[in-house]
Amino acid sequence: MNNTARTTHMDEVSSPASSLRTNSGLNIIVIGTGPVGIRAARMLMGQNPSHKIMVFGEEPVTPYNRVQLSLYLLGEVPRDALDTLPAVTSEQVAPGFETHFGRKITHIDRKSRSVKDDTGAEYQYDKLILATGSRARLPDLPGNTLPNTFTFRTLEDTESLLARKKNSRSVYIVGSGPLGIEAALGMKTRDNRVYLQARNYLLDAALDERAQEILGDSLQTAGINVINNDNTRAILGHDHVIGVELESGRIIECDTVVFCTGVAANTLLAQSCGLEVARGVLVNDVMQTSDPHIYAVGECSEHRGQTYGVVAPGFEQVSSMVTHMSGQQMPYTGSAANIQLKFGSQSSGLIGQVRDINCETLVYANRLKGIYRKLFLKDQKLVGYIHIGSWSELPMLQQAQSTQARLKPKQLQQFADTGFLWEADKPLHIKDQPEDYIVCLCENVTRGTLSKAMESGNRTIDTLCTATRAGVTCGSCKPLLAEMLDAPAPNLVMRHYKSIYWFSIVAIALMLATVFLRPIGIGESAQLNWQLEKLWFDNFWKQVSGYTLLFLSMLAAGLGIRKRWKKLNYGHLDDWRYVHSVIGVIALVVLMIHTGLRLGHNLNFALMIVFLAATLTGSLVGVFMARNHHWTDLKLRRHRAWWSRVHYTLLWMLPALLTYHIIAVYFF
Repeated sequence: MNNTARTTHMDEVSSPASSLRTNSGLNIIVIGTGPVGIRAARMLMGQNPSHKIMVFGEEPVTPYNRVQLSLYLLGEVPRDALDTLPAVTSEQVAPGFETHFGRKITHIDRKSRSVKDDTGAEYQYDKLILATGSRARLPDLPGNTLPNTFTFRTLEDTESLLARKKNSRSVYIVGSGPLGIEAALGMKTRDNRVYLQARNYLLDAALDERAQEILGDSLQTAGINVINNDNTRAILGHDHVIGVELESGRIIECDTVVFCTGVAANTLLAQSCGLEVARGVLVNDVMQTSDPHIYAVGECSEHRGQTYGVVAPGFEQVSSMVTHMSGQQMPYTGSAANIQLKFGSQSSGLIGQVRDINCETLVYANRLKGIYRKLFLKDQKLVGYIHIGSWSELPMLQQAQSTQARLKPKQLQQFADTGFLWEADKPLHIKDQPEDYIVCLCENVTRGTLSKAMESGNRTIDTLCTATRAGVTCGSCKPLLAEMLDAPAPNLVMRHYKSIYWFSIVAIALMLATVFLRPIGIGESAQLNWQLEKLWFDNFWKQVSGYTLLFLSMLAAGLGIRKRWKKLNYGHLDDWRYVHSVIGVIALVVLMIHTGLRLGHNLNFALMIVFLAATLTGSLVGVFMARNHHWTDLKLRRHRAWWSRVHYTLLWMLPALLTYHIIAVYFF
């Protein structure tokens, strides 16, 4: 049967009234316990408590939030945080609500309107809802089923990856879409190597070359090795994975392979009972299949030739379906294939009509800052946007895009110059947004709803999420919830943060000792076996300590180049910060030896003040960088930025002052 005939048939919407009972509920069976299936079941029960609803899930666990599996793998949320779907037990919903977890529906009899599970039990339905989702697609590669090859789709997959993550030394990710990137970040540890194979692009084909480069820089900073334009030819090994072979002939040694190469709709059950199927189960504008008594929603459905691999379109489909089953019409017209990706303090997104070639576009990019921003306009109306990196204007941008607001020429010029549409230093706070401003797109939660929940005593992110459902699906709106609560969103914990913290504290202590302890005089150490006063007064040792101090100062200043010169990308930036902290402490000890705790006079005094000020500001930066994920004052970030600028200025003054000091000693 050709797809044209199927699509034409699907365009016919049957009237719901003929099959609805007016005084009693329906027997409704939902197959699938993902977010979309649970949403459908609860909305139907809310529509009519007289419905008898049975929910069947093949997985033996209670429903969990699949969207946050990446955060679970990354270690940013605990296992309990996945249990954020609404309650689905009869005691908490209604007596007519039944759940059957670990029960697989194996057969649908459309003629008798019944289903049979894997125990042989049979159940009657008036309406059947397929929310069977999709499964991971394995690429056709030699060795794709070797031990230590994984997919990343379900909770079971994630638990297996977490167990493997502890022992794996080298991980190879096949697939560089959103899931592949999230898998790479989730599998990265301090001790392993992670490779991400980008077949054609990173994240999405809608990203141009500059956006790809900037996103690649961010991944490299996170310790991910991106392999471009060299596809995987085979997985190597006999009884376990030992490496992968690329099309160029290059061999990469690894002990773990994760496939994130797309999904395929679970259509086998629909096919077996004769429903019309293409890539997904074909549905019309109210989500009916070719059988008007059977609906399909979420990733298993295909509407107007389009399937979706994210949750939000499934929620929209459920609303259309439930409305139709109530006797009303709210046709589903399709969804935007939005993509949102967040790791640490970085975020990326493709929102709205970013694939429409008829749009006008405007780009602002700064690779040094890791920023890429692209606007999509029609008649100066914002219809979509792409961003790589943080953007303080995202709340306002989201509102402008959802309403397709018309942007002024002055705004567009400012964006081209600065990357900001509104005042860069005064973005509108989330609390100042109107009450109908949508904060959580997944659950359609407004600022007004959040404010009322906060007034009722929900003053933490966890309780606010529980009370409003905001942030529990994809979690991308949690920074906005943090703004509502005046609390910072969690940051990526810095490597060596404990060591950097304590080295910074030691540096401050040594600086205070240099300033406040009494200078050391001749003869005060004569009782010691080794004549320590030579370090302070012997000309030879003074030169040794002086040149050592000059070398350490230049080395410490030079380490800052790693952050600003992208070609110098050896090692992780946090490792360089750690070395910088160690050098700072050693330099202070050498300074104390060189000066004998004397502050000096004139030029020497100025040199000491600059050195100690550089130490103080650098130590404060180290303290707040190391503790930024523990302390909750948002102003600390601004203090850190100010201290960093002062520290860099003072640090680069030191080599010049020390050089002048040496010249003055030799020639004057």
